[in-house]
Amino acid sequence: MHLDSAERGKHKLHTQAVIDMATDELERGVLTRGEWQRRVSDALAAAYLADDDPRWQSGFDGDATLWREARSLVLDAAPVSGTLLDIGCATGYLIESLSTWATERGQNLEFYGLELNPALAAEARRRLPYLATHIFTGNVSDWAPPQRFSAVRTGLEYVPAGEAPTLLERLAHRFVTPGGRLLVGPVNDDTIADTGTTFRQAGLGEPHVVSATDHRGKTRHVLWAAAPSDTSRPGGLTKR
Repeated sequence: MHLDSAERGKHKLHTQAVIDMATDELERGVLTRGEWQRRVSDALAAAYLADDDPRWQSGFDGDATLWREARSLVLDAAPVSGTLLDIGCATGYLIESLSTWATERGQNLEFYGLELNPALAAEARRRLPYLATHIFTGNVSDWAPPQRFSAVRTGLEYVPAGEAPTLLERLAHRFVTPGGRLLVGPVNDDTIADTGTTFRQAGLGEPHVVSATDHRGKTRHVLWAAAPSDTSRPGGLTKR
């Protein structure tokens, strides 16, 4: 099924309304953090799975050219070789695309994904059977990774207010190999400063930044920092 632009617009408005309501209930103490995460995850999954377009299922409304321009800069922040875990991988199209682009660029990366929503994770495994064992279902807040990764990419747009630094600290100390890379983004111009602050609040210092501008003139950025060599600090999100 393919949604037209009007139908996609309705899904965007409805999904945002659900997220806004859930956020309000979280702030008022009606929802726990875990309940908020599930509410947001379910809303996103319902919208994503309403359309067969894998880019839409990745939260992106644009064609293949724009998708590559908007997402390939992740590889500019990634190492030349190793493993890369995508947090919130949805139906796996980003890691599928990055794998193709990495091969073209001579980067030898093995991709993994973590997805909170079971329906999205199941669709990722159906779409990418050769990566089925690399797609994990779990909540990044308390999921115990079976291994450490050379690089971990995450976004911060669906992290409860004030908890982003703790999330980055947890990822750096529990998910990334010592000296490996923690990536955040792509982010837009209006959030790059706050994202940099989050890295510093997480004790990761001043992040590196890679940027790319698409053919429409929009610039996106990926920020990254090396994980500390001493990963003895546990890291973890405060329970609510």
